[in-house]
Amino acid sequence: MSSATELGELLNAAARAFSQQGRARFGEHGLSPARVRLLTTLGERTDVRMRDLADLLGVTGRAVTATVDSLESEGLVARKPDPSDRRAFQLVLTKEGLAALDRIKQLQQQVSEEIFRGLSAAERDQLAALLRTFLSGRTC
Repeated sequence: MSSATELGELLNAAARAFSQQGRARFGEHGLSPARVRLLTTLGERTDVRMRDLADLLGVTGRAVTATVDSLESEGLVARKPDPSDRRAFQLVLTKEGLAALDRIKQLQQQVSEEIFRGLSAAERDQLAALLRTFLSGRTC
């Protein structure tokens, strides 16, 4: 029987391997983890303020500003005035930003397929069920 410590170590190792492979593949396309997280977060929400985006991502406002400035200069993100606070701006994905988000989703699918190609359909289903059970029972 596997100990809880061994399970934790295996889960951490699997997460690191998944993350490393994803970073490498996304890096081939000029996409850093910060850019991917920011674009996918904006794709999930509409009209997000900079401060709220920083909170959602768990980073400082300065970090978000630098990434948004870069994405804005590339035409992927636009700032628009916040109608409820004239001092604030909301962030939206542009048409080009939405296209970049589509490419990100395609890359995520490719990376996931590569990582899990050694598992049969039944093993994938079993792993998914175990992970759902694990995540639903978490207390923190």
